[in-house]
Amino acid sequence: MKGRRLFSAAIATLLVAIPLSTMAASRSHVERLKETRQCPNCNLSEASLAGAFLQQANLRRADLQEANLNGADLRGAYLNQADLRGADLRNADLRGANLANALLEGAQLKNVQIDERTVLAAKWKLVRELVTAGGRDRDLSQADLSGANLDEADLRRTNLQGANLAEATLEGAALSQADLTAANLEEASLFIADLRRANFTQATLDEASLRASDLRDAELREANLSRADVANAYLQGANLYQANLRRADLAKAYLPNADLSFTNLRNADLFVADLRRASLSGADLAGANLRGADLGDSNLSSADTLARLRGTELEGASFRGINLSGVDLSNQDFRYADFSGSVLSQAKFNGADLRDATLSGVDLSGAKLVGTNLKGADLRGANLSGADLSRAVLRGADLTGANLTGANLSASNLAEANLQGTTLSGIRLKRTNFCGATMPNGKKVAC
Repeated sequence: MKGRRLFSAAIATLLVAIPLSTMAASRSHVERLKETRQCPNCNLSEASLAGAFLQQANLRRADLQEANLNGADLRGAYLNQADLRGADLRNADLRGANLANALLEGAQLKNVQIDERTVLAAKWKLVRELVTAGGRDRDLSQADLSGANLDEADLRRTNLQGANLAEATLEGAALSQADLTAANLEEASLFIADLRRANFTQATLDEASLRASDLRDAELREANLSRADVANAYLQGANLYQANLRRADLAKAYLPNADLSFTNLRNADLFVADLRRASLSGADLAGANLRGADLGDSNLSSADTLARLRGTELEGASFRGINLSGVDLSNQDFRYADFSGSVLSQAKFNGADLRDATLSGVDLSGAKLVGTNLKGADLRGANLSGADLSRAVLRGADLTGANLTGANLSASNLAEANLQGTTLSGIRLKRTNFCGATMPNGKKVAC
């Protein structure tokens, strides 16, 4: 896999140095083909030949990559070993044509006309059949469809167990309730495909594109989605138990109620992802990007899961309604995070960055907040009784109506903080800075 990527990169580098004119079809070759219909070994890549009259044409070993042959008359044409990768052959007439050993990966074959005299590999005949007539409810287990263009094909409830769909394109395809157990979809494209309730158990989707696809209630247990593009996908209620999503792109993905238990999400991009009520018990989130993600009411109770949050980007994430009692989240970046309705009693936030975080009404009783930066934080009505806020920065924080009974405020900075209605009985003060702070009685401390 790695070798193939390196090879592809090397080829791409070489192509950059080649003038664009040599990559597109040769004008003289196109003219020769139209005049004589004899153009073996010709460069006809990206040629516009839609509806062209090419009966009996000799196109042996011709380069027809990405060529437009939509509706072309290729009856009896000789296309042996021709390169038709990515070509548009829709509605073309290939009756009696010879396509022995032709390359057809990515070619569009919908409504292609063939007959018993057409020489075409069984694989490509099957692809033509699936995109033209659909394959709903068919048994295609173990089928070789690698590199096939199955865009918009109707494959609902199709049995594709163990099928090879590596590098295939299924963009906009209908695969709801299809069975793709243990199928190979490495580098396949399923952009905006309908995959509702489809079964991908133990399937290989390494580097596949599932961008904006509909995977609601899909079964993805133990599937390999490492480095896959799942951005903007709908995964509500999906089962991703023990799936591998290492380095996957899940930015803006919709994952409410999804089961991500024991899932590998190391270095995954979950920017602004919706993870409300998702199960993340035992998930590995080390190095993941959770900036702006909504984790409201999700299950993060596993100590193992929380330990793996270290090094995770959590700026602006939402932890509303989560029980994080006793959890050690020291030295984490929680700027702009929302902890509304969460239980954080006895939690450890030592050295954490909670600037401008929302902690209104949160239970932080007995919490360890030593050296924590709470500048501008919203702590209205929070329960901070017995909390250790020594050396904490609370400059400009809103503590209106908060309970600080027995809290340790030694060496903390409460400059310009709002303490109106705050309970301060039994607090420990030593070198505490109240410069410009509004005290419980409403009076402002002079500096």
